[in-house]
Amino acid sequence: MTSVFTSLLFLVALFLWHPTSASAAPVVAELSSDEVAITTDFNGQDLLLFGAVTPSDDNDIIVILTGPQAEFASRRKEQVSGIWINRQTVTWKNAPSFYQVLSTRPVDQILSEKDRKALKVGYQNLGLKPRYSKLSETELAEWMEALNRNMQQAGLWHEQSGAVEIIRNALFRAPVTLPANIIPGDYRVRILDVQNGRLVSEDETSLSVQKQGVGAQIYRLAHEYSIFYGLFAVAFAVAAGWLASAAFRK
Repeated sequence: MTSVFTSLLFLVALFLWHPTSASAAPVVAELSSDEVAITTDFNGQDLLLFGAVTPSDDNDIIVILTGPQAEFASRRKEQVSGIWINRQTVTWKNAPSFYQVLSTRPVDQILSEKDRKALKVGYQNLGLKPRYSKLSETELAEWMEALNRNMQQAGLWHEQSGAVEIIRNALFRAPVTLPANIIPGDYRVRILDVQNGRLVSEDETSLSVQKQGVGAQIYRLAHEYSIFYGLFAVAFAVAAGWLASAAFRK
């Protein structure tokens, strides 16, 4: 794990960094930690992304943090005979489990719609596809917006303008907040340096999120030996119920 001391040294180096020409240095960035451990008492974690760009009055920075892909279901409920029931379900097969976009100002003021689509900035431009469902473009957009609302409510998708701070036209920093319900896996971090609406440089780093301790053993058991885990869970529930019943009889 990258130590705080190493991160601070890197940050000092960035403050002392002076490019020799306006086109000499690409954007460079680093996280305060490149590993996150999910333990039984994990309540989320705050990280710091910091870096440097070629000095300019026109710099805009966009940070995109993407988690492992997973399947998510969006459901549409309708009222039938006074009861709300699920009438239609759309399952997304390639949605990111975590998606955070941080920027110096609103992304639509930094990049054109065409460039946002080309650079895959914004959940609308991720190429999300539903499984076993034929939807029109209008219906797809509606279901995608519903997915975005659900993921935002869960704290897993987030877009925040003004979250990236540029210092002295060359250094930048941005807080990265990971919620408690993130899943293990490799997280991709893209950093885009945009000047006057044009991408001039891009950097990429990664973050590893892994379960550790007892929680990791249970997670591994549940996924690698699902049948035995299921039998154990049933047996444990029966035993717990029997003990509770015996305690109340006394």
